[in-house]
Amino acid sequence: MSLPSISVIFLSYKQQDYVVAALRAVLEQDLPEFEVIIGDDDSPDETRALIEAELEGYRGKASIILLPPAPNVGVIRNFNRCAALATGDILVAAAGDDVSYPMRLRRIAEFFRDHPGCYAHYSNARVVDATGGVLRPVWYHHRGVLFRHFDPRGFHLYQGVQFCGATGSYRGDVFRKFPPMSGATGGEDGPAILRALLLGSAAIDSEILLDWRWHGANMSHGSKPRNIRWPDKLRRAAAWPAGQKVHRRGYLADLAHAERQGLAAPEVVARLRQLVDDAHAQASVKFHCTHPKGRWSSVCAAVRRFWQVSPRGVAWKARFVAKTVAKKLLPGPLRAVVLFDFSKF
Repeated sequence: MSLPSISVIFLSYKQQDYVVAALRAVLEQDLPEFEVIIGDDDSPDETRALIEAELEGYRGKASIILLPPAPNVGVIRNFNRCAALATGDILVAAAGDDVSYPMRLRRIAEFFRDHPGCYAHYSNARVVDATGGVLRPVWYHHRGVLFRHFDPRGFHLYQGVQFCGATGSYRGDVFRKFPPMSGATGGEDGPAILRALLLGSAAIDSEILLDWRWHGANMSHGSKPRNIRWPDKLRRAAAWPAGQKVHRRGYLADLAHAERQGLAAPEVVARLRQLVDDAHAQASVKFHCTHPKGRWSSVCAAVRRFWQVSPRGVAWKARFVAKTVAKKLLPGPLRAVVLFDFSKF
């Protein structure tokens, strides 16, 4: 069976120190042919000029489309305009500060060829710093491939998929069977994983296929700038729940579209609506308990809404509220240490 065709969605913004290595790693993949759609989001530095210089003498096997200069639109809209031009069966995400390994595209193509019911694939990654020093040798610690399907009995919106958008790849239907993703903030990985679970399954692979760079100025939540004040640490820690909050409207629109188009059963859509509201309500509580300017009135309102909409049991809800509000009770500097310096990310 032949390999599916690949389109790389290469997004860049203010990455002049890293973009040449990132783009070169994509162009030097060991796949016979593939497509690269490059969307620079109006970088104010030399990022676009470096991309153009790298492409000027390129005579390799990739078919390349460099989007013309346009106003800054944010990650999701930048991804949308690139995805609209992609012709590949599989769309692979690539950032202008990460470095793909030479076999990445081939491994991804082989995976999707061998697993026709899977719509999203997240490989493992090595986490590196600005200079390439290893921060974490692996991101996922399991072995092999974990597959996840929608389970109506579960309470996790993403069905336990601890996805890393930097390593994501998706069947084209994840974007072609749905309208363009909505929103100006957040990333494409949240909407994409929900769509993939509506259409089929998602997989988390232990094979390391790229270096995921954390350098303090990128959008990765794990990126931890040094020597910043504790309020800025809390703002950075609040970025994750903030991202979850902004996706709600898009998630509900995707669910309504899936129901209208018959992409998922009505009972699946209804359950996922519950889980979207649950995830949004949890994120709202976390956000107001994390942000340095979070008000107690907002915390109380968020807790009340969470208690009303969450389908979880009383004991689980009580534990969640107690653990989250307890962090709000900590003095700001200590809360910053707990939620930023010692967090998972």
